Amino acid sequence: MKTTLTILATFLLGGTLTANVYAQSTISEANFAELNQSVIQPFWQNQVQKGSLQSSDGLTLAYSYVIPAQAKATILLIQGRTESMMKYHELMWELSQQGYAVFTMDHRGQGLSDRMLENREKGHVEKFQQYVDDQQVFINTVVLSKQTSGQLLLLTHSMGGAVGSLLLAQQPTLFKAAVLSSPMHMPNTEVLFSEADGCYLASALGWMCSDCFAGFVDVPYNETPFAKNVLTQSEVRYKAFRDQYRALPKLQLGGPTWQWVNESCDIADELPELAKNIQTPFLILQGTADTVVSNSAQDEFCESAGQSCAGVIKVKDAMHELFIEKDVYRQQALTALLGFFDKALKS
Repeated sequence: MKTTLTILATFLLGGTLTANVYAQSTISEANFAELNQSVIQPFWQNQVQKGSLQSSDGLTLAYSYVIPAQAKATILLIQGRTESMMKYHELMWELSQQGYAVFTMDHRGQGLSDRMLENREKGHVEKFQQYVDDQQVFINTVVLSKQTSGQLLLLTHSMGGAVGSLLLAQQPTLFKAAVLSSPMHMPNTEVLFSEADGCYLASALGWMCSDCFAGFVDVPYNETPFAKNVLTQSEVRYKAFRDQYRALPKLQLGGPTWQWVNESCDIADELPELAKNIQTPFLILQGTADTVVSNSAQDEFCESAGQSCAGVIKVKDAMHELFIEKDVYRQQALTALLGFFDKALKS
């Protein structure tokens, strides 16, 4: 079985274990509230460009990007389910400080992009491939047209990991390297006994009402109290993104539809085989306390990809949202991400 790594403020580079490869992030939980107002929000307002494009089937999709002076490479950031570019202010600032241009687009059906159903709180998609096709339109019409220099890199989170994995399989030479953070190679739909139980239910029951909320009751947007959330152990970062969603209700999204679950489960079944088509070197970041997606499916995906998968970095005790986690976990994820990308750009 492919070796997995646990990093404790260290990262394996060039065969040697190097401590503190990158300085601690300027922003910490202790100063986050202050710097979010004095540094990150002015950055978002004054330096990040915003726009929209039309998908191949006529939806308006919102995007944003930042290009620092003399950018050394360009990162395409693919978001997770329920997310928006508005959630990534801190990470986009951090990556731009490291010299990376960053481009991201809100998926169809969420964020600031067009919703798929009259009830805008239903997380819905007709075909999972539509997410991939939208990213390809974004790359062709925006990212490549504005990319000034350097290689194209891929960074994904959660559902974005499934989208990005398909993109890597379908476009084997497009990216120099990729990092998949908490990728949804299988959604954890545990109902009774296993992670896949919800998939079995979706297959059995979804035909009755494909655009109904999955499950047996409506699940509109709900601001889960911090103490009960399954995303992060950083209260200050959790509060920041919840405050955003409260201040801008159009960002809010509830549970997925049966169709979304069906599509996600179908893709999960295909991913181990598709992984064999990936030629781009990639790294998986995994929180060992993640209960949102299946960690075992990530391990299997890495195994199936063979030499293209550089390994699975297991961040001990971290939850799903590695980039809005507590400093001790977030710094490990950033160190691995930056180290992997820098090493790839030098090869």
